[in-house]
Amino acid sequence: MTATSEPAPESPVETAEGPRPRSGPLPRSVHAWYGSGAVATGIFNTVPGLLLLIYLTDTLAVSPLVAGAVVLLPKLVDLAISPYIGVWSDRTRSSWGPRRPWMLAGALTLPLLFAAMFAGPPLQGNGAAAYVAGVFVLAALASSVFQVPHAAMPGEITSDYHERSTFTAWRTVFVGLALMLGGALAPVLKDIPADEVTGYRLMGLVMGVVVLASMLGSVIGTRGAPRTVFPHRTEGMVVQLRTALTHRYFRVLFPANLLMAVASGTMVAGVPYVTANVMGEPAYTSILMVCVLVPLMATAPLWRRISVRVDKRRAAAYSALVFSLGGLGLLCIPLGGVPIAVVSSVLVGIGLSGSMLLPWSMLADCLAASEDGRRQGGVLSGVWTAGEALAQSVGTGLLSLSLALSGYVESGAGEVVVQSDEALRGMLIGSTLVPAAVMLLCLVPLAFYRLTADGVEK
Repeated sequence: MTATSEPAPESPVETAEGPRPRSGPLPRSVHAWYGSGAVATGIFNTVPGLLLLIYLTDTLAVSPLVAGAVVLLPKLVDLAISPYIGVWSDRTRSSWGPRRPWMLAGALTLPLLFAAMFAGPPLQGNGAAAYVAGVFVLAALASSVFQVPHAAMPGEITSDYHERSTFTAWRTVFVGLALMLGGALAPVLKDIPADEVTGYRLMGLVMGVVVLASMLGSVIGTRGAPRTVFPHRTEGMVVQLRTALTHRYFRVLFPANLLMAVASGTMVAGVPYVTANVMGEPAYTSILMVCVLVPLMATAPLWRRISVRVDKRRAAAYSALVFSLGGLGLLCIPLGGVPIAVVSSVLVGIGLSGSMLLPWSMLADCLAASEDGRRQGGVLSGVWTAGEALAQSVGTGLLSLSLALSGYVESGAGEVVVQSDEALRGMLIGSTLVPAAVMLLCLVPLAFYRLTADGVEK
């Protein structure tokens, strides 16, 4: 009996500088299992981005400004630590390769901390804020222990410019699945019990189990990927960070991705506020998230094909324009109601697909564009993932600032507060016009990105 199987990965090619990643196509299973890890990081970014602010303000009676600080603080800590995680993973030598041991450590810690974040201790106000902030800091670090090495892998295991887009296309589809679970299922789960605190506990537990399965699947499923080991840099962290931030491609791609992440973070955080207060029906949260996420997953292969035709930079700019058009449409919800909300959400999803897929593919190209043969993929991916997470929290902070400035009133579990017209207006503008404008700003740094499929500037 003859068994068929996927081709075994090639061994890296040895050069004077060290082994080179394989240039042939990798098995589809490696793409898929790699992408599945994005479910965990996607849920971790989406659920707090969507629900943590409103959980603090409307269930734990935390003021909007304090709640915004709680969401932002862990990302500041993460920004300081993630580059070190990258350096340590660069220097790791093991039979599992340099990245997977770190990914396993994150898989064994993040799910528990995620569930604990929504455990709902008997606290209100600043006491509740302190508890959530402490657990959130630990969870953010556990997420980075997984995500930083995970982000570095595509630039190391293949030298094919367009195959890196295949990796990120799979990642984008799984991010869409994560957003579906976090953006559509999580709000439903929290509403199943009559008691709000119990609902958040149920949601945190179920999402924690999904996070665990995703992370372990990615660790185990990528065991067949080439384990390329490059000479690493031995300089101190300050020197390595300086080298990373002066990388001629990374230094313009990084701010563009930050602006994209701020825009998406602001809009996602605003969805439950708009559906509950402007549209008058909290159940619309799940409906609008589905309208965003189905196009997001469905158009990922399309954005890859567009990037092959017009190159990644221009395709990324197109995706930003589509997202902004959708954001402007959402501003018109008071005039067009549910139909305009649905159509605009679809446009947001299409644009968000490209703005997630293409910068990550361009990051993998930057990681491979080393001028001296010594890679620092861990440092670059550490700066990238921490910056992206911080930017998403800045987006949430922009929304919380809009709420505070417009007079939004926080409430405890079970309390009903009627918001003023000014609060509703600030809520709508902060959730739609602000992210659309921020997304358009990414076109400025993108205009200076020059890395092409041939590895030469254009």
